[in-house]
Amino acid sequence: MLPVRDFTWSPRGVRVKETGAFIPFSWALAWDVWRGGSYILFEWLRPRHSPPHIPMTFHPRPPRAWYLLWGALRQGGVVAGKHGMPAYFYDETYAAPEHSLPKGLNSGCTDISKSRVADIFEQVFGYSLSIDPQTHEGPYVAKSEINGRHDGQICDTPQTPRPGYVYQRLIDTKTKDGLVTDIRCPTVYGQIPLIFVKQRPAARRFENLNTQCRLADPDELLSADERRQISRFCQKIGLDWGGLDILRDNRNDRIYIVDVNKTDMGPPLALPLRHKLRATKVLGRALRAALLERS
Repeated sequence: MLPVRDFTWSPRGVRVKETGAFIPFSWALAWDVWRGGSYILFEWLRPRHSPPHIPMTFHPRPPRAWYLLWGALRQGGVVAGKHGMPAYFYDETYAAPEHSLPKGLNSGCTDISKSRVADIFEQVFGYSLSIDPQTHEGPYVAKSEINGRHDGQICDTPQTPRPGYVYQRLIDTKTKDGLVTDIRCPTVYGQIPLIFVKQRPAARRFENLNTQCRLADPDELLSADERRQISRFCQKIGLDWGGLDILRDNRNDRIYIVDVNKTDMGPPLALPLRHKLRATKVLGRALRAALLERS
């Protein structure tokens, strides 16, 4: 299948078939295509991990070049093969029955809805992200259950819960210069090889936009105990590979896992090119080591 068929095209923009996300044509989109395309070209041209290769069988299809896993596979020496380890890869919040597969990479990650994420987070960390919108005092967040919608809204009055929405506390991550900070943690079997620190204006906190991004060492932003809890969270939700969106609240210094993405795109567009390439090499090595350990 040609990658162009992953989208529905119109005069106004493109829609991603798997997620339903609509991307309007704009100069910002052109800039994003340039940044993403430059990374894909350099990743394609640079040497891959030398043999021996690790075969992997993807269901229902392998990741495209705009997914973070694509670069990590190349740098980890993992190749598509008929008799390799099964791997589940599809952009959907709830795993469809027709996409079920034998035990393999992410085969146990069948539900990444916002309520499921919040429930498992509370089980592991012992404190809650969810709130009751009918009784909560102060501002809170309302957003869709479905992954990738970026439709969060800040509410400040009580309301009756709507089907298909979750209601969560508003996490204060604002910096002195008016930016909000997301701690995006790529995970490999519960381990965090590196962190993408993503920032954007507070007024655009729910948009799929980053004005700046940098690489960070996990020890810089997470304690050893927090990393152990994150690993337990990944095990309980069945995430072998994927990205976690984590926020640290300025008011109590606690971290909150607010989103799970088993098909995370990346590296982030706002990250400098040399750091994009460094990230996929680090992640590729971590993925290869984890797969060899389990084989």
